[in-house]
Amino acid sequence: MEANANTSGALPPTVPHRPEPAGRGLGRRALFAGGAGAAVVATLATPARAEPTTVREGALSLRDPRVGCLLDGSDEAAKVEVALKLLPKEGGEIFQPVGRLGLGSEVTFPTSLTWTGENIGAAIIQPAPGYTGRLVSSGIYNQISNVHFYGKRTSGVLLTIRAPRSTFHHLHFSNSGSHAIEFVGTAEATSAHANKITDINVEDCVGIGIFVNAWAYDNEFLNVWIGECATGLRLHDGACFFDNLHVWGCVGNGVELRNNGHRNTFQNVYLESNGTGGTGNGVDLWQVWGNQFIGGRLWRNASNGIGVFSSGRTRIMGLEIHENGESGIRGGDSGLCQVIGNQIYSDSTTTRRQDRPIVTVGTSDNWIISNNVMRAFDHAAGGASLVGGKNVVTGNIE
Repeated sequence: MEANANTSGALPPTVPHRPEPAGRGLGRRALFAGGAGAAVVATLATPARAEPTTVREGALSLRDPRVGCLLDGSDEAAKVEVALKLLPKEGGEIFQPVGRLGLGSEVTFPTSLTWTGENIGAAIIQPAPGYTGRLVSSGIYNQISNVHFYGKRTSGVLLTIRAPRSTFHHLHFSNSGSHAIEFVGTAEATSAHANKITDINVEDCVGIGIFVNAWAYDNEFLNVWIGECATGLRLHDGACFFDNLHVWGCVGNGVELRNNGHRNTFQNVYLESNGTGGTGNGVDLWQVWGNQFIGGRLWRNASNGIGVFSSGRTRIMGLEIHENGESGIRGGDSGLCQVIGNQIYSDSTTTRRQDRPIVTVGTSDNWIISNNVMRAFDHAAGGASLVGGKNVVTGNIE
């Protein structure tokens, strides 16, 4: 295969300006005369000098002799620190070849670091023998991609995001002895906000797949897959955005929102078969408000498709909610919620699994429930069961 002519990442060189033909724009006397006329012609015929090009520094490989990583799973945290110190202070790039990078202590990335693995399946970061702490912590303006974080079910948190404005792309996390990813800010000036997380797979973690902890608002998630963790996703902060989120097979809830987990948006979610420990909702809200779930499927979760507990102004729109172990939607002590345009049913041909489409209890009131398909016939225990005298129920097929 013919090589690409520009693979270095450098800008193409500037093409010199083509000189005008000698004599253009000059009178016949000046063209053939000596002295000043000849000097003018000679000047016009000189090509313009090309602009200098910028040459991008290549990535520093962990196998570089100055670093000397063996990538055999032994503790090489000190060698990683050597590599980071070799980079320019303005930032640089580390390349991780195929192999197992063992860490026996937490490594904190500096500002403006790019860390790129050769292959998501074989460029592995894991705890060194006997180490049970956190593996990697990010800095501001980091880019991390094409790496597999493997916890051996003995590690601490695999990736701790401690700073804002970084990009995490095409990563695989598995077998953490704790959480796979945790966002940890400590104050407004040291927050973990405005990060972008795209194309991430998380599986088989003892703790939470992704834990958005304190001071971690305004993060964006695209194409995230989480399976078989204790809890799939937990948010303790707000204003985050999730698009294409798939959570399945977790011991407890698929998605949990707690503390300051307000005003988050979930779009195109697929939350299935959570609650393998016996109980668990697809989504579980507790004392949060202003969250919305738009489009997707809540299916076969052990308890409810979505539980809305002391969580007002929740919006649930355009979802397919079916065959959950209890109700499709259960609201407790929550007001001013909207349930619009959903399909809520149990399609078993023998024993219906899902009890009711919507149940509200306690002080719940002022719900708008409209344009849903939620036939009593499609449920084990019948139709909607609502408390409160100020609900608006209209346009539904029941």
